[in-house]
Amino acid sequence: MGIKKVAIKVNNPRIFRQLVQELRKSDLIPTVDSGDLTISDFDKNADVFIQGEDEIKKAITYLQCLKLGKRKFDELLIGIDTNSPKLTVVILGDGIIIDTLEAWIDEIEDIIEEVISKYPYKRIYIGVGTGNKYGELVYKLLSIRFPFVKKVNESRTSLRNPYVDIKDKDVRAAYMIALRSTKC
Repeated sequence: MGIKKVAIKVNNPRIFRQLVQELRKSDLIPTVDSGDLTISDFDKNADVFIQGEDEIKKAITYLQCLKLGKRKFDELLIGIDTNSPKLTVVILGDGIIIDTLEAWIDEIEDIIEEVISKYPYKRIYIGVGTGNKYGELVYKLLSIRFPFVKKVNESRTSLRNPYVDIKDKDVRAAYMIALRSTKC
């Protein structure tokens, strides 16, 4: 059911503008004509119905799943690189990077909670690189709220890998941490 074009039928101009921006970021083509799916704020029979600006992100993540031909990700992987107080977070949906974020240590719990509530999934894995004091602190904070968080040894996660072509070393490290979080 892969989708490309999304028809926007909304009355609120702010919602329209935000939808166009978010759809373009997600490599979806916004249109006001007919599309593969319709998103609306007034027509409850639309494929995706939103009631306000706060529901835009959730609608976009749902469309990202539909773009891949599914209603939910089989696996949602979250990797957190902890080389400084400013953390790098990578979110993978079935092995594909769907989002990257930067967060401070004091806001990481809320950001992970938001990510978990925003993306539909069947299984979730969260990995924290614990090769330094920041990593240990983040792991302790997250393991209280999310008992399924795993420690990942960061000793080789940011090294060049011929199979991973990501230029930013922090994003590459978080990506490798997310992949390694699935190991038992």
